[in-house]
Formats: sequence, C-alpha cells, structure tokens
Amino acid sequence: MIQKQSLLNLLFVVAALAFTSVPASAEWVLELFGGGAFTQSQDVNDKLTGIRFKFRDVDFKNSFTFGGRGGYWFGSVPYFGLALDVSHFHADTNRQTAIVCSGACVPPVPVAHLDFSVTGISLNAMLRLPLWTSKEFPQGRLQPYLTVGPTAFFARAEGPTLSAIVPTRSRSDTDTAIGVQAGGGLAWQFHPNVALFAEYRFTHFDSGFSFPVLDSKANERRDITTQRALFGISYRFRLGS
Repeated sequence: MIQKQSLLNLLFVVAALAFTSVPASAEWVLELFGGGAFTQSQDVNDKLTGIRFKFRDVDFKNSFTFGGRGGYWFGSVPYFGLALDVSHFHADTNRQTAIVCSGACVPPVPVAHLDFSVTGISLNAMLRLPLWTSKEFPQGRLQPYLTVGPTAFFARAEGPTLSAIVPTRSRSDTDTAIGVQAGGGLAWQFHPNVALFAEYRFTHFDSGFSFPVLDSKANERRDITTQRALFGISYRFRLGS
C-alpha cells in the first residue's frame, strides 16, 4: 500500500511540475471524449483462509466510457506534448457460470453479477505527425498521434454474494492501483482552434479487493485489460494569442 501511495504521489508531483513550467509558445489543448469500453475475459483469483480458487474466463460487460484531457504541445518541439487525462468506464460482470479450480477443477458454478466502476487519471506523453500543413494550419489539418503514460486507477466493486463456492455476504470494496494507458488516434483540425478526433485506447491494471466471508475475508484479484474506441472534440489555443 505504501508503494502504491508513493507512485500515486509521484504521478501528481510530475504532473504539477510539468504544467507549471510550460513555455509561452506552447499550444494548449482541452478535449472531451466518449465511446465504448470493451474489457477482455479474465480469470478471477480468490483466496479464502489460505485456499486459492480460480474462476476461469469470467466475462465482463461492455460499457460506455467518457472523460476529458488537458495538455499542451511544446512550441520548441511541436511534435511532442504532455497531457493530463481523466476518464471513467465500467467492467461489470453479468450473472454467469464459470469453471472453478483449486488444485482440481469442478464443473461450472453460478457466479453473481458485480458492479465494477473505474476512474483513471493518467499523465501522458504525446507524439503527433502534422499532415496537410498550411499558413492557416501550421500543425496540419490531419494529425495522427500516439499517447502513453502511467495511470492511477480508482476502482470500486459492489454486488451480492460471489457464488456457492465462496459464500460472501454483500460485496463492496475500493482499490487504488497503478497501471498503464496507451493509445493512438487521428485528429482533423477543420478550424484553427477546433478539431475532431477518433482514438483507440488500451488500459491495463491489477485490482485487489477484500470481501467478508462468514467470520473471515475473501481476497479477490482481477487483471483488468480494457480496449476503448473514443470520439471527441478538441479546442486548441495559445495563451496571449
């Protein structure tokens, strides 16, 4: 937990230093986006009184995702930028059946639904390639770009009992994890200050929760790998211009 907190503090310190030392020639960017989030099926690992259970190939529901991004492109290096990105999505599980393994595997058993919400805060490095440049659009009307950076994920899990194998009471817990976010997209700047963009985004983190089970606790771990298709609008400006 101490390591997580240290990494989280470092992320915010780096973001604060980056945004307080911006050159005057930087091109500022404010963006809003939305789209679909698609979380891959994963094994869910539980540990109860020293016994490990694995629920195999648990399916996650697709969800709507939304968020915003603020940053800037350096004036001296216009192909490179930094951004602070905040987004939200769900990786809920429907009621389903799953094979359970603990040494040996048993036939599929019912698994209850779980509401699983995720908010990510990411400090991203950005690269872009100006295409169709002109005097009116010095950075190009078309701008393919890439983003990557560390991300702090704040997750909340809430739902009824897990299954007959692990008879928990109502499940509710939160977790903070450090993961990664990467993406690529294409922006079309149809106005000197306004652009539309489409973006593919990949996120991954490892979450851990603790749920009550009789007089004990069930510790659950989920590797969350989510791909997102995003569409948004971007407002670009220079301070003092």
